[in-house]
Formats: sequence, structure tokens, C-alpha cells
Amino acid sequence: MRRMAVLSVFCILIAALFAQTQNDKTKAPAPLRNEVDNLSPLNVQTGLWQMTETVTWAGLPPQMQSAMNSGVSIKYQSCVKQADLNSNPWGHGSGHSCKWTTLTSNGTDMSIEGDNCDFGNQNGWVASVKGTIHVSDPQHGTGAMDVTVNANGQTMHGHATYTGVWAAATCPAELN
Repeated sequence: MRRMAVLSVFCILIAALFAQTQNDKTKAPAPLRNEVDNLSPLNVQTGLWQMTETVTWAGLPPQMQSAMNSGVSIKYQSCVKQADLNSNPWGHGSGHSCKWTTLTSNGTDMSIEGDNCDFGNQNGWVASVKGTIHVSDPQHGTGAMDVTVNANGQTMHGHATYTGVWAAATCPAELN
């Protein structure tokens, strides 16, 4: 059960990282302006991304240290659609219900926050996330997230780093 909760924590961080805006393999379109929010969606390609996440935890109670796999890299796939790019396109599919807020976004850099994230709320786990994403080109990106998990009166802090590489214009059915 703890391993599933830990994997859930990793999934939200993972899902909270990368998105794309079109299926063209060589060049994504220029960012669109969202006049209401004065935010631009990330200027990356939509479709399948290969992701690598590494989370380092601090303040872990002894009973959680072996379950949290601090410093271990995890590889996963992420599928993001163009419609997701004005909010937090990485929060979908994580199984967690965060209230996401995009603080800033200019097409290459995005700052986001997730509050009241359900990281195993049935077990008393609630988290908040704050992070940044940087797109070096339409097919490559990096990110960093700081996570605070409150679990049954215990507070744990994690710092996650991410790298993402665009892999394909379409996603496998199980990721859609």
C-alpha cells in the first residue's frame, strides 16, 4: 500500500511536467497569447513524451525512508494534448486531484502551483506542489518541482527534477 502511495506521489510529479502544441515533428507553432490571463501556452509538440524524473526527499520518518526511493530516477511516458497547454497540462492522468494554477507562462518557461493535491487522501496524505518548466526547443524540456506532503501529521519535503524528450505525434491508446 505504501509503495502504491509513493508511486502516486511520483506520478503527480511526472504528469505535472511536459506538454506539446502540435503534431508537426520539426517545428511547433509560435505561442498563442491568452488575453484573459496574459499567459502563453508552452511552445512544444503534442503527442508522446519520454520522461525521466528524480525525486530527493527530506524529513522522511524512518518507516517511510525505504518506500520513498529518494534519489532514484524513474522513466515514464506522458501524453499531452494542445487543449491542455493554458493550464497545467502535466496534471492530467496522474490520479490526483490538484487545484492547479499557472502563475506565469511565456511559451518557453512556465511556473505552476498545485494545492490540495490528493496524494493518498484516503490515507491522510495531502500535498502542495510548486515548480517551473523550461522548454529548450519544441522537442526537449526540463523542470523542477518542490513538493510538500502532509501525511498523518508528518511533513515530508521533496525536490523533483525532470527531463523530457518528444517521442511521437500520437500516443498509445492506454495514455489517451
